[in-house]
Amino acid sequence: MTMNKIKPIEFNVIEVTLTCETKPDLFSPKGLDSGTKMLLESVPKLHPKYSKVLDWGCGWGAIGLVLAKKKPESLITAIDSDIAAISATKSNQASNKIKNISVIASHGFDEIDKNTTYDLIVSNPPTHRGREVVDNLIDQSYKFLSKNGILILVVESRLKPWVARSMKDSFGDFKVVDRSNRHVVISAKKKEV
Repeated sequence: MTMNKIKPIEFNVIEVTLTCETKPDLFSPKGLDSGTKMLLESVPKLHPKYSKVLDWGCGWGAIGLVLAKKKPESLITAIDSDIAAISATKSNQASNKIKNISVIASHGFDEIDKNTTYDLIVSNPPTHRGREVVDNLIDQSYKFLSKNGILILVVESRLKPWVARSMKDSFGDFKVVDRSNRHVVISAKKKEV
């Protein structure tokens, strides 16, 4: 009798190589998905000097772990409401010996100190959980970004119109950073008031 254990996956993106394990019930269990890869490739173009980052809805940790390894002097916080995701991210953090990331179980921003701000918030949000989840992410991200902080999201191309509208409502503007047939990377910057 054999167990259905997923083999460790190795991937390289933005000059960072990681070996991670995932779980069948987490998003993209067989490897780094093309949308997340596009988002990660956009970060050095948009915010190469990031120092304090929030990975919102971290899943098995791909975004936060790559950004942490890319810049060991940065401080990364990875959050997810799914305990299996938190467990997978912590395990991948340990196996890749990454020290500059803290992994927190949090429903949205609930467990984040209200006085904390980030210069970068990144997410491949769970759009399957409904529009309200993504609208709340965008709206609340504005409050948790420092001045000139950047929010970067990747979503399916078909969702771009309402995600872009939500970013425009919360930030006053948005920018399409990259796109493919399947995905679009959209960013918004918190301007000085």
